[in-house]
Amino acid sequence: MDLKGYNVVITGGSGGIGSALVSGLVATGAAVHNLDIQGAAKPEATFYKTDLTSETSIKEALSTIEKIDALIVCAGVQLVGQDSKIGDVSLETWQKTVDVNMTGAFLSVKHAIPGLIKSGRGSVILIGSPTGMTMEGAGYTAYGASKAGMMGLSRIIAVDYKEEGIRANVVVPGTMSTPLIQKIWDDPEKGPDLIRRTPLGRMGKPSDLVGLVNWLVSEQSSFATGAWYAVDGGMTAR
Repeated sequence: MDLKGYNVVITGGSGGIGSALVSGLVATGAAVHNLDIQGAAKPEATFYKTDLTSETSIKEALSTIEKIDALIVCAGVQLVGQDSKIGDVSLETWQKTVDVNMTGAFLSVKHAIPGLIKSGRGSVILIGSPTGMTMEGAGYTAYGASKAGMMGLSRIIAVDYKEEGIRANVVVPGTMSTPLIQKIWDDPEKGPDLIRRTPLGRMGKPSDLVGLVNWLVSEQSSFATGAWYAVDGGMTAR
């Protein structure tokens, strides 16, 4: 796929999934802008040190990017060992999760809107999770709720900005081999159980998402909006 001439902004582009998406986009010729709090994992993307819970920080980063053809909201936290059933979750854990996953998405899209409108072909891609859609969210109250929010947010954006040519969709990765859930993989019971609950019988790789995300960035997906796409080994089909 050729995405030369595309300006793509990704939040959390230094993380496990984000860095794979950055590499995949750069390979198409797109200009990639990575907003993250941690150092750039992929030097081929322009890096903006950004606190994704801070409106000021996000506005400052996005103000330097005049035209945005696509925004990928990939930044997220899953506080394994702290997130739990609702009766056991502290307000601190809830707030930290929602601040990054939900408020961060809201602020990123809000302040990318002018650039997306200027593009005339703007695409918003939110990274969801089976935990926000199915019983896979059991035991992860804050994370599951924040990811369920991605589904609603994408549909509202899709309808509200249809006249401006902006599309919005959700990509739903299954269980991925990333540092985000390393604690789960290291658990002798939880790790193998996740594999058993995945019909294809393996964990996903961040690179499994690249083809779909590139398609959603491109105008080949110009009739796709307000939808969600699972790349989860069949987890949401169970």
